[in-house]
Amino acid sequence: MDILSQHYSVMNPNLRMSMCKSLILMRNKNLISPLKLLELFFKLLKAKDKLLRKTLYNHIVTDIKNVNQKSKNNKINTVLQNYMFSMLKDSSPIAAKISMDIMVELYRKNIWNDTKTVNVIVTGCYSKITKVMVTALKFFLGTDAPEEVKADSDSESEDDNEKAKKLIIAGQVSKKTGKKKRKMEKALSMLRKAKKKQKPVSFNFSAIHLINDPQGFAEKLFKQLESSTERFEVKLMMINLIGRLVGIHELILLNFYPFLQRFLQPHQREVTKLLMTSAQATHDLVPPDAIEPILRTIANNFVSEKNSTEVMAVGLNAIREICARNSLAISAELLQDLVEYKTTKSKTVMMAARSLIQLYRNFDSTLLRKKDRGKPQEPSMIGEEVGSKQFGAKTALTFVPGADLLDNET
Repeated sequence: MDILSQHYSVMNPNLRMSMCKSLILMRNKNLISPLKLLELFFKLLKAKDKLLRKTLYNHIVTDIKNVNQKSKNNKINTVLQNYMFSMLKDSSPIAAKISMDIMVELYRKNIWNDTKTVNVIVTGCYSKITKVMVTALKFFLGTDAPEEVKADSDSESEDDNEKAKKLIIAGQVSKKTGKKKRKMEKALSMLRKAKKKQKPVSFNFSAIHLINDPQGFAEKLFKQLESSTERFEVKLMMINLIGRLVGIHELILLNFYPFLQRFLQPHQREVTKLLMTSAQATHDLVPPDAIEPILRTIANNFVSEKNSTEVMAVGLNAIREICARNSLAISAELLQDLVEYKTTKSKTVMMAARSLIQLYRNFDSTLLRKKDRGKPQEPSMIGEEVGSKQFGAKTALTFVPGADLLDNET
């Protein structure tokens, strides 16, 4: 182990790999303590040998998983987490990136799913190494699903599905025989199995809830974003994460809204994601004065006759989503102007305008014109009284909505 530790950078790759495999074998037989070996392997991640790094990565993840299989080994976990924290600050970008990958993988496997791991990954968002920063951002955004692991099995299943589809098409045009009928049934069963295997993508946002100081994290990340020279895709991830932090933790980050406002143009790349972030970053505790400029920008740039109906509908829907989170953000004048699109010929624009009317019928119908207010609603129907609401006010319910419909005997 000392030879590897001191001379790994100049050793023959085959010899180095053989020694590492021997150490892994000894560790599997419990002849070496995990701490010593894992610390050595973390050091070897700096080696310029892709195959070696991949082997070490797989062993580190598997070994930590085995160590924590029966119960959490806090002693080993604490030492390794501290070591990984120092590795993230390492001068070697490869070692830092793999260390981040290991932590993300262990969190995903529910091995290191504690607060400390999450907050170590938080520091990766400030990294000067772009790959480390992107990995950390993807982790918090829930877009770090392991695609490489499933690549082989997915490609095989896709080939089988294509063959099955070809058999079905061939069976429709060719002569029907018993053999072809059996092939057809087999192909159909394969397609049914493939459909059952397809599961919807699930996103786990629990990591965002484990951040110790979300306000400080959002402020630091926004400061980094303002001075960032990274490509637009990385900036977009940072914007998305800040918006999500603000929305989930109900943070106050007033400088973020004017920054977003600059990007809200129909021709902007990924403008729908930016509009989504604008809605995500809105909540009841944000002062309406901070959000109103965003609404006016969207109204001026999107909801205009010079734009296509699709753009107008997107703009109206974005305004509705923002207003649903902060009903005081829009002025009566702007709302009444937008509501006028309810009579337009385009169905998508008309429906978007009507959904905005329906929203304010529930929230504050006094902002609408008298003809748009509809029938007065009873408080019991929506759980709170309809009317103007003060900024920061919370509605305390004196009853459970719908409880009167329950049978008294139950």
